[in-house]
Amino acid sequence: MAAAAAGLSWRRVSSFTGPVPRSRHGHRAVAIRELVIIFGGGNEGIADELHVYNTATNQWFLPAVRGDIPPGCAAHGFVCDGTRILVFGGMVEYGRYSNDLYELQASRWLWKKVKPQAPSTGSPPCPRLGHSFSLYGNKCYLFGGLANESEDSNNNVPRYLNDFYELELQHGSGVVGWSIPVTKGVVPSPRESHTAIVYCRKDLGVPKMYIFGGMCGCRLNDLWELDIETMTWSRPETKGTVPLPRSLHTANVIGNKMYVFGGWVPQSAGGEISTHDGEWKCTGSFAYLNLDTTEWIGLISDCQEDKSNLLPGPRAGHCAVAVGTRLYIWSGRDGYRKAWNNQVCCKDLWYLDT
Repeated sequence: MAAAAAGLSWRRVSSFTGPVPRSRHGHRAVAIRELVIIFGGGNEGIADELHVYNTATNQWFLPAVRGDIPPGCAAHGFVCDGTRILVFGGMVEYGRYSNDLYELQASRWLWKKVKPQAPSTGSPPCPRLGHSFSLYGNKCYLFGGLANESEDSNNNVPRYLNDFYELELQHGSGVVGWSIPVTKGVVPSPRESHTAIVYCRKDLGVPKMYIFGGMCGCRLNDLWELDIETMTWSRPETKGTVPLPRSLHTANVIGNKMYVFGGWVPQSAGGEISTHDGEWKCTGSFAYLNLDTTEWIGLISDCQEDKSNLLPGPRAGHCAVAVGTRLYIWSGRDGYRKAWNNQVCCKDLWYLDT
């Protein structure tokens, strides 16, 4: 573990120019060439601006967006297809979740609210947060999340979801509609604040979606695989040490590896993992899953102390994005506070050359 970590050279970005966004959690990021585009998240209210960081010039800027500008949201779906970005759902205010879909043409910074057709079988996705939204080809795959059963947004009645939708995109701009694919195998259990990535092996050419972890009353560390061609769910056998159960972590694919960073993990007491609510902590642990061999490799352990600030500190609800072979991480909550009004968010930006 330590030997693996020794080879990691995380760098904190210490000099940059432009308007730095205020720290937050529950935001999302994508990359378009050298630009990191960040939207939403919350910290003393939900942020609605679009922030861009240019990794080549170390500049932050606020593009002049126009069109149907979406309200601020947190824990939303955020995917990038060429130079367009799609935003689905998320929390728009406490207890009130969205199922609206917006498209941003980043080449012109033009927002458009899009109205996909409802599925021919069943209803469109209900309002939710903490779902996963992943792109492959001309389709986005929506899985799970958290809905509020109560009509009254002040009265939160959580319902964990494990529904699965496919959203077909039109070429360049616009969407066709939602469909509910018929899948085989056992569907993953309901969850929110999990991660989902899509990976296509060079030799086999079969796209697979991998879902890891999340929250369903307790944190999870199970791995699920969906073969997108046959629409078959399975639980792959893995080697190595599986990361601790977690939610609000990030997962990014670079090459044939899925890098998992941070999140809320169980607070272990004397070696025993406690699952009582409230006994959670943020982690700075970092691991990858080799997607060709399904072997987990730990790089930074949960208990590794970093006295010299050479590693990104523990956090949850941060964003992570791959720009080429670099992984960038920004902000997130950095600690456990019982009271929501006392949350602490990190301001730091880090990258790792993988």
